[in-house]
Amino acid sequence: MIVGHLGTAGAAHAARRDSSLGWLLVAAMTPDLVDGLFVLGRTCNPHGLYSHTLPAAALIAAVTGALAYFATSRRATGALCVLMALSHLPLDYITGRKLFYPGGELLGLSLYENPAADFVLEATMAVGGWWLVRRGRDAPRWASGWLALGALLALQGALDIVGSRGGGMKPSSCASAVSLEN
Repeated sequence: MIVGHLGTAGAAHAARRDSSLGWLLVAAMTPDLVDGLFVLGRTCNPHGLYSHTLPAAALIAAVTGALAYFATSRRATGALCVLMALSHLPLDYITGRKLFYPGGELLGLSLYENPAADFVLEATMAVGGWWLVRRGRDAPRWASGWLALGALLALQGALDIVGSRGGGMKPSSCASAVSLEN
């Protein structure tokens, strides 16, 4: 799940216009951002153990929510950032396979194995979130224009194409986890 996370952030912002859309977009992606840090550091994060398990996501959510609250002084932003980081997990269990808890089994529907279905699901979520953001009178131009929607759909299409050719969408620093960590 990539642009689907951004769609949920847009929907959350539409529900609470007093929240910061920028912070919600970042918060929705924080487990993947942590995953990316492991890749950059060339350190193994097997099946999302340190980024996508429930304990890891709870810690990431708490830190993200606190940072968002202190940066914006908005309780709605802090609370929604916690929810966005936590909502990352169930969405990723639709598209990939992850550990729910350290030492547990891999869970997930592996929708990445069907790139067309993944595109339809994520594009629907992205369009829904974009449309909800766009409905607001105070919608930020950068997020509510047609270019933003086109960029989201193009990104998801490219990721599905590249992912289908490379055995999954996310890079990994774990040699044995490359095909299952999506």
